[in-house]
Amino acid sequence: MTGQAAWLLAALLLAHFVGDYTPLATARMQDAKSGGRPIAPIAGHALIHALLVAVAVLAIARPGLMVVGAAASIVFWTHLGIDVVRGRMGARRPELSDPTRQVFWTALGFDQLLHGLVLVWVAWLVFWLERAGVS
Repeated sequence: MTGQAAWLLAALLLAHFVGDYTPLATARMQDAKSGGRPIAPIAGHALIHALLVAVAVLAIARPGLMVVGAAASIVFWTHLGIDVVRGRMGARRPELSDPTRQVFWTALGFDQLLHGLVLVWVAWLVFWLERAGVS
């Protein structure tokens, strides 16, 4: 991994933190995520993540708009999907939404692992596309 790729991954992880654990994740978004619906606030949450990823990619890698759009699109759709599925699972199995239960923390950790793996994929893809001459 190059130094620039490591910085991009760090920036993507910071963007994820900002999107999930600051006031950018509003109470309405959190409520929707907890049950997997309605979709609009969860999509708004995913859009914030996509925009933060676009900023990070532009700031660190400075690729063309096609690569930035691909990174943002991947993050939007995967973030939306992961959060909707986790919320709907929690609505069906209340113990998944109960922070006093160990299974809640396992589910949260798995959710965050999936988001992190997507960001690793995005960091790899940005530099792979750059080497392939895609801008």
